[in-house]
Amino acid sequence: MQTIHDILRNEFGYTSFREGQQPIIEAVLTKKDVLAILPTGTGKTLCYHLPSKMINGLTLVVSPLVSLMEDQVTQMRANGEKRVAHLSSMLNTSEKYDIINHLTRFKLIFVSPEMLTMSFILSKLSKMTISLFVVDEAHCISQWGHEFRTDYLRLKDIRKTVGNPPCLALTATATPKVEKDICYHLDMKNACVYRLPVNRNNIFMTVEKYETQTEKEIRFDELITEAETPAIVYTGTRQKAEQTAESLQKKGWRRTAYYHGGMTKEDRLLVQQQFLYHDIDIICCTNAFGMGINKPDVRSVFHLHVPTSVEHYVQEIGRAGRDGRQSTAYMIFCDEDVILPGAFIEEEFPESGVITEMLSHVDIVGKTFKEGALLFQLPEKQEKMLYYHLEKRQLIADGMFTEQASSTQVADELIHYFEERKKEKHHLLWQMRALAETAQCLREKVAHYFHETVGDKPDWCCNKCHSLMMYEQTLNKSQRIECDPQRDEQAWQTTLKRMLTVCDGE
Repeated sequence: MQTIHDILRNEFGYTSFREGQQPIIEAVLTKKDVLAILPTGTGKTLCYHLPSKMINGLTLVVSPLVSLMEDQVTQMRANGEKRVAHLSSMLNTSEKYDIINHLTRFKLIFVSPEMLTMSFILSKLSKMTISLFVVDEAHCISQWGHEFRTDYLRLKDIRKTVGNPPCLALTATATPKVEKDICYHLDMKNACVYRLPVNRNNIFMTVEKYETQTEKEIRFDELITEAETPAIVYTGTRQKAEQTAESLQKKGWRRTAYYHGGMTKEDRLLVQQQFLYHDIDIICCTNAFGMGINKPDVRSVFHLHVPTSVEHYVQEIGRAGRDGRQSTAYMIFCDEDVILPGAFIEEEFPESGVITEMLSHVDIVGKTFKEGALLFQLPEKQEKMLYYHLEKRQLIADGMFTEQASSTQVADELIHYFEERKKEKHHLLWQMRALAETAQCLREKVAHYFHETVGDKPDWCCNKCHSLMMYEQTLNKSQRIECDPQRDEQAWQTTLKRMLTVCDGE
């Protein structure tokens, strides 16, 4: 029987594991529940891909984004993995049924939490031998599950429905509180927790505050001119992403595009692929972009706003320098950039008056929740959130308000719960602002947030420890790799050849 080292060498072409991978894989193979907290770029995918080759049955991978699933499946197939597929909205109905009705063909299936709540999919999966239940980007349980993607909170029950297989949860960042949240909502009672420090020594962090948006934009123009590409530019809104891309194009950055959640899935996937394969140098985007994207040579990450939490900030700057080369994270902001995310937090939750009125409405019993949502004009995200919490408290069954629906007690409970969630999210934003405005070492402040220490600082730490001008002057520009069209064409040809080989073999 092949050992994990044999498979690592023969199947993946590596001679040794990266830090943390081997103990995680060994724990998974002994059927333990595992929470792995590994920085971006440290090879989390291998932690379930390799075991899937050694265990009988199906490995089910819960993934948050269609683009992420598509990218992972494409890359696995390009590297020779034939028995992998994803179930997502990118597939038409017949394609979904073809996969669902032939699950024995596959070793790995990628799926979103929302897709897992569909009865016909869950019914088919429950009849299979699921040997490993993987939750990729597991921090989404804590960051998204309590609000607009409440199906993340159903994963505990879904895991039981498919036979309660061993669970592997993977994330790049998790405070001790988020760690507990993940374990609770996945029912990982005695999980083995493997945590590596979030610190990435090859990323120089710089944060600058300006009085006005105009001053900030002037400074951005200066910095982007000197910055290395490929680059990701994060903005606070979809409109700003489009405006920034358009502005850069007018100034000569032709290989620039924008990306946000308001685009069609097809357009998002196209832009993502263009960025991955060097057709785009700069991508201007909201935080909808970047999660799990396997592009090791991103040299610069810009924030033209203040992220809503330190976790978001660390995840996003962690998309730079995954190849280990020196990279830079820039944040340029003004006071206005803190007001906007605070307003977004307020808009996430239904108003107290709406909850009280809905649950005291004389005719609410017997109506569908959809009718109630239309009556009170709930936005889609609030509608999903409120549905989950009312169903959990048995005020809704099969989409209908029950006899218990007229409940002032539940209304008071929900109002209190949502107020506490708002306070928590505002506190996370306050902590991020405190980091952005600190005069102390940024690296140490980030480490402290995650209850860690830095140890020996790198030669180039942050602009609180070193001058950004000196950093830019000292950076060895001769080592910067320019885009080589011939190399890019060869990369495309190699990838295409591998994909066609896999397709021919299926």
